[in-house]
Amino acid sequence: MSMLDFADAEALGRVQSVDTATVIVRVDDVDALRALQVNRLVALQSSLAGHKLIGVIHKITRTALEEAKVADVERADEAHPEVNLVRITLIGTLLDRDGTRANVFRRTLETVPEIDACCFALEGERLTRFMGVISEVTGGAQRLSLGAYTLDPNAQAFVNGNRLFQRHALVVGSTGSGKSWTTARLLEQVAELESANAIVFDMHGEYASMAGDGFVHLRVAGPGDIDADKGLTDGVLHLPYWLMSYEALVSMFVDRSDQNAPNQAMVMSRAIVDAKTSFLTAGGHTDVLANFTIDSPVPFAMASVLAELDRLNTEMVPGVRTEKQGDFHGKLSRLIQRLEGKRTDRRLGFLFPAAGVADGYEWLDEAVTLLLGGRAAKGGRGGVKVIDFSEVPSDILPLIVGMVARMVFHVQQWSPQGARHPVALFCDEAHLYIPQDATSGAAENAIATFERIAKEGRKYGVGLVVISQRPAEVNRTVVSQCNNLIAMRLTNGDDQTVVRRLLPDSLGGFGDLLPVLDTGEALVVGDAILLPTRIRIAKPTNEPLSGTIEFWDRWADPRAAAALDKAVESWRRQTLVK
Repeated sequence: MSMLDFADAEALGRVQSVDTATVIVRVDDVDALRALQVNRLVALQSSLAGHKLIGVIHKITRTALEEAKVADVERADEAHPEVNLVRITLIGTLLDRDGTRANVFRRTLETVPEIDACCFALEGERLTRFMGVISEVTGGAQRLSLGAYTLDPNAQAFVNGNRLFQRHALVVGSTGSGKSWTTARLLEQVAELESANAIVFDMHGEYASMAGDGFVHLRVAGPGDIDADKGLTDGVLHLPYWLMSYEALVSMFVDRSDQNAPNQAMVMSRAIVDAKTSFLTAGGHTDVLANFTIDSPVPFAMASVLAELDRLNTEMVPGVRTEKQGDFHGKLSRLIQRLEGKRTDRRLGFLFPAAGVADGYEWLDEAVTLLLGGRAAKGGRGGVKVIDFSEVPSDILPLIVGMVARMVFHVQQWSPQGARHPVALFCDEAHLYIPQDATSGAAENAIATFERIAKEGRKYGVGLVVISQRPAEVNRTVVSQCNNLIAMRLTNGDDQTVVRRLLPDSLGGFGDLLPVLDTGEALVVGDAILLPTRIRIAKPTNEPLSGTIEFWDRWADPRAAAALDKAVESWRRQTLVK
């Protein structure tokens, strides 16, 4: 027996026209019309027995009879001087039975309603039963819950965890809309899984509050860590220069506006290959020596590279009568100065760690095990790794975040086919390092890395969760590959346009909800959720450190005071003073 049995007398109206996934229903009962609301659910009779079509009310209109289209009104009489029309978007089919299962909802339309088919409002007990069917459908035993449906607060909103991360996700919302809250909700549930594997790119340290056995907190080394001899075991992550690809090294150290830039890049590549060769030879790594390239993650001494560049920059070679300047004499001065300047910049201490911290052959194995090994590899420390990038200078932030993403992707790519353990990258404030318009070589390098992950990551078990308050400023290619959308309130027109482009044509009207969503409420659409609708996100156990400061209340508090002296001292030291 169907869970949605209706009597014809309960119909709110009958179908007047059908166009693919859009249906026009005429409602003659004025009281029934007044009870209808946009975005509420309805059920329509199907031409197939045991099927009910489920739709969302998109528009409600009252039109004077003489203005109504003939296609919308089959007959006119004096008793109905006006026609009430309801536009409905079909979103799926409810089957009484599918094999051994009863009451199954599918996001497909195997048929469309016939003309004069009855349309019924889903409300009260029927709505509760239907939402219960939606809530029971999950991708496995471990359910991923976002919160409760706005339509029915008693029905939990679950998403398919496999499809959410396999097919990438986009989480967007204006400042204060609940975007970080939603991310924290996802992270807490991921961390509960025994073999969880996720990395969070935390730009402002707001996820430092995520607590529990499932979390590992790391921070990119800051100026205060240069002389402290801290490493991975202390939660301090160095990202040595030798991990960078050749293109990344060139974008950071070679000034493209210099007329000698091509020569500088060529000479630097030779010097790096020679330095890596020397390291491998000294360590007896002959098996690696046979096939490595300039992009292979092999440590090398920057001092030896600088020494070679200095030699070429001052080289004198035999001439016809006397010595003459070498081919690169005086042409490498600016490159040497840039290298020296970067190496001595304390803000970049994570790139140039002290001797013995991150310059050994085994360091990469330790770092990869920490970032990708999961809970089992770290003796129960946690499967969600939160990396704090707050002390990384903004001008090279894209380069450094891209370096970590590239390392993850290549480890997955070079893992044996049957031994890949999937990993998800949570890209918080993605517009800062995956911009639509690259203004530097560092940004171009990061964009190339994330575009490749977005397009090819699924094959290697790398999923993306792109999080941003400005989706219009995030790279279009990366955004277009996200097949799941969690959209909080958006007030900017350009941002709304980006989100509307991601919505299916049949759900285009959902975009009108973006500026009026409540704080903590999201429009969720995509492969991971059966019912595209509004969801009120549940409160995470540990709220992120991104709460909005209450201006008026703090100003009214006579005890409120700012620690300005510590702020100034932290600014001077370029590290946080407790």
